[in-house]
Amino acid sequence: MASHDPSPPRREPVFNLPSVVVWLLAVLVLIQAGRSLLSDYDDYVLMSWLAFVPARLTLWLSPGRIDDVVGAMAQSTAGQDVVERLQLVRLLLADGGVRLWTVLTYGFLHGSWLHLVSNAVWLAAFGSPVARRLGPGRFLNLVALATIGGALLHWWSRDLDVLPLVGASAGISGATAAAVRFVFAPGLRFGELGDDAVVKAIPAEPLGQLWRNSRALLFIAIWFVTNILFGAGLVPIFGEETSIAWEAHIGGFVVGLLLFPLLDRGQQRR
Repeated sequence: MASHDPSPPRREPVFNLPSVVVWLLAVLVLIQAGRSLLSDYDDYVLMSWLAFVPARLTLWLSPGRIDDVVGAMAQSTAGQDVVERLQLVRLLLADGGVRLWTVLTYGFLHGSWLHLVSNAVWLAAFGSPVARRLGPGRFLNLVALATIGGALLHWWSRDLDVLPLVGASAGISGATAAAVRFVFAPGLRFGELGDDAVVKAIPAEPLGQLWRNSRALLFIAIWFVTNILFGAGLVPIFGEETSIAWEAHIGGFVVGLLLFPLLDRGQQRR
């Protein structure tokens, strides 16, 4: 005789996200909400403490390049209010130090709510399987290292820029690259990525063998092309007046792609 379980079936959560991803999203939302309560001046002071400014790092390494920084600023602000821009430079550069922590803290700030929402969707989609596989600690380490790598490549490509860099995109790009190493495994259905045991059991692709996975290669190609097109301004960004720091995205992506095996404890494809 078949037994009957009177208890109701277990209901799956609507948003099946790892707790570390939920907490990270909550922190980003609270910071953006808090900034909306500040005056324009106080918000910009906060930006000067937490956003990454490439020229700061350049002047810390080579103090004699101040004329290069001012000259680059003059060229990029032709036709704009020079006094206002000089005040911006004074606030960002003449405030006592390089503030090295900004290579990480810029990832907690966003240029707008639309900027934050787009990053949140990407983090939920690609950060979640990586968080399930690595666990909270190693996942946050990967995101932090990718954020730093994004800032450094951005600085290398725009070393005289006084415009502040903000956004979690570099860290999320690192998580995306890490996900590429295992989410495109043959026969895997994306619906299975919500199961911790399944995610940890997926054999990760060695970097030297990744080129054999056509789906992974296609995704990487599309990711790079779209980032460059949006970053170069060849494709307009709806609702956004600021530019896309595609160099930071690529820096974070490369860091995530290369460092994932050092943090991974899951299965490896031989």
